[in-house]
Amino acid sequence: MERKKQAFAAVDPVPLLLQLLPTYPAIHDLVGYYFEAVREHPSRGQSLASALVRVGHSPDAPILEQDKLFHLIDTELADIHFKYLCDDDRTKEYGPDNVYLLDSLLSGLSLKHGLTATPDMYGAIDHGLNASRCSEDPEALVMRTCIQLLLHSFGITFGMAGCFRNQPEKVVKKLKAKKKAGTVKGDSSIGG
Repeated sequence: MERKKQAFAAVDPVPLLLQLLPTYPAIHDLVGYYFEAVREHPSRGQSLASALVRVGHSPDAPILEQDKLFHLIDTELADIHFKYLCDDDRTKEYGPDNVYLLDSLLSGLSLKHGLTATPDMYGAIDHGLNASRCSEDPEALVMRTCIQLLLHSFGITFGMAGCFRNQPEKVVKKLKAKKKAGTVKGDSSIGG
């Protein structure tokens, strides 16, 4: 456990992470520690997601065949994004303890870096674009959509085979409507 934390804390975590990956349970743990590392230091999210890509495609990976490790990382991430969200008080606060917003950051990073893409991830974006006053927390839904779009908007709007297809103009129109309706309170720069 301590070695995994040290690896994610390193400037270049890839060499240390490769030493920790001889088994499937280690890959499961790797993804869990990645989530924890981003939760503790969200500003490092981009570099840690990039490190996962490099680990997954490394010719030095201790896995059976080339890109097998990347496929296993993809599968682990796909099993986690937007699956374990609970409606508790932490989801209503804006900050590092908000699990909805953290998973939006992690999901956006996965989409941007090509780590994984699932219908649940695209569904979360669509849910925010179509949030209404009747939604459980329309402001949080729109905010998590914005986080994912800001990380990788072009790729998201064209999405994976049939899961999420929206032209950028339609996405902007929906976000402007949310701004006009006052769905997101406070100083907002959605749609200019």
